[in-house]
Amino acid sequence: MGPTNLLFDPVIVHAAAAAMGIILITGALAKLRDLELFRYAVENYGLLGSTGSALVARALPVVELLAGIGLIFETTRLLGLVLGLGVMAVVTGAVALNLLRGMGRLECGCGTGGQRISWGLVVRNVFLSAAIALAAADEVPRTLGALDYFSVAGAILAALALYACINQLLANQPLLKELQS
Repeated sequence: MGPTNLLFDPVIVHAAAAAMGIILITGALAKLRDLELFRYAVENYGLLGSTGSALVARALPVVELLAGIGLIFETTRLLGLVLGLGVMAVVTGAVALNLLRGMGRLECGCGTGGQRISWGLVVRNVFLSAAIALAAADEVPRTLGALDYFSVAGAILAALALYACINQLLANQPLLKELQS
């Protein structure tokens, strides 16, 4: 099995779909739990007026939730792909635009709490977008055995642990810079 076939192995595709589904769902639920705080974060980006910020703050978490649910089920994975990539494009574009405007002290509004926008966040989102695309990719046809299902579960847990570690590093980055000064 070549490297391309390994990337599109059903274990990898199913794990990417489930992990990205979980990441999008948990991010959406965090935003939905405190819509006022998320609206405030969207407003701080300064890209929309008050009405536009309120609309985006209500709509984005719902679309993010639908994307996550869509990625989990094979029958709705294409819809999850489109919605997920749309969400990632909007939020990553907003972060990059504000970084280019010199507004790097903004709270990201990701739902993880206490994380400022950074180029590291942009890079993280590019990798998340690639994982969303992988989640909706055509798999190499093969029958999954019992061990494969354990491999999927392990890969999901590993991906979620890696995501949590990266988020923690990104959240601590401003503090570490201040300590070095």
